[in-house]
Amino acid sequence: MALNRLALIRYQTIDKCLRNRARRWTLEDLIDACSDALYEYEGIDRPVSRRTVQYDIQVMRSDKLGYEAPIIVVDRKYYTYKDPDYGILQGSLSEADLDHLGEAVAVLKQFQGFGHLQELGGLVQKLEDKVQTGRGKERTAILLESNERLRGLEYLEELFQAVRQEKVVRLAYQSFRAQAPSLVDINPLLLREFNNRWFLIGTKEREQHVMSFALDRIQSITYPDLPFYPQPGFDPEEYYRDVVGVTVNNRRISKIRLSIDKRNAPYVITKPFHASQQTLESLEDGSVVVEIQVIPNFELERLLLGFGPGLEVLSPPRLRKRMAQLLSSASARYAEGD
Repeated sequence: MALNRLALIRYQTIDKCLRNRARRWTLEDLIDACSDALYEYEGIDRPVSRRTVQYDIQVMRSDKLGYEAPIIVVDRKYYTYKDPDYGILQGSLSEADLDHLGEAVAVLKQFQGFGHLQELGGLVQKLEDKVQTGRGKERTAILLESNERLRGLEYLEELFQAVRQEKVVRLAYQSFRAQAPSLVDINPLLLREFNNRWFLIGTKEREQHVMSFALDRIQSITYPDLPFYPQPGFDPEEYYRDVVGVTVNNRRISKIRLSIDKRNAPYVITKPFHASQQTLESLEDGSVVVEIQVIPNFELERLLLGFGPGLEVLSPPRLRKRMAQLLSSASARYAEGD
């Protein structure tokens, strides 16, 4: 049973009312309380129907959500909990529930760098305490990649809001090649994470060309009084469909064939370089030949270089030559130290 946000607000509101035993609650009282809560939290300015609240009470009484709330009607009119100590958040959790919560906590903790999710900090801590209390403190079972010292994370909230509100931002930005920062006005379109690094994707003023700006190269953000120029045709999934990473250049899609040795073949098969990857040959020595169809870029080169002697670019010739040059240069640097 899918639990949406509005239903959750109503359940929590009904629970709060029934736990308040200082007054008696009619169905109309509960309807008014739910309507007020939806207006306060969601801005919904229409009353909740009688039928909806009756169904909510039925769901809370059932085991559909694990509540099994002991809701009774007194004098055929007033709703209350038969158990005065009951609350929908006070029930015991099963081992499966604790497992799911533990995994959810690990994921949520990765997003605490977002200012607009700072309120999750307390919730995450409560969930973590609940999990540990429920089954005793256990060793970590899931650990996601994170880098809390990564520069630029303090801008995530600002830029997230700028994207949502379609608000032009002026960045004091210094690329790795620049000797000093320069100011650039950007129509922000998207925030993208790749390889544990965050990027702002956007366009300059009236331009159509989409660019990426690493958050760790931003020195400051201000907001010029400039109109936002949207990109109606910009589809993030479509835009990044044919690349690995963040850089989308003007080159065409290439059919890239790669030979992977026996040692690395299982990794490449189970974790493809790209969604387009196909295995063309599986050789007797355990090596494989795969093909991906992508636009060559800097991130792809770094990914392929990471396999060292375990990977060979077979085609296209241009990329094969480029990889040979990079590997030759690397070999020369090591030779200088001998």
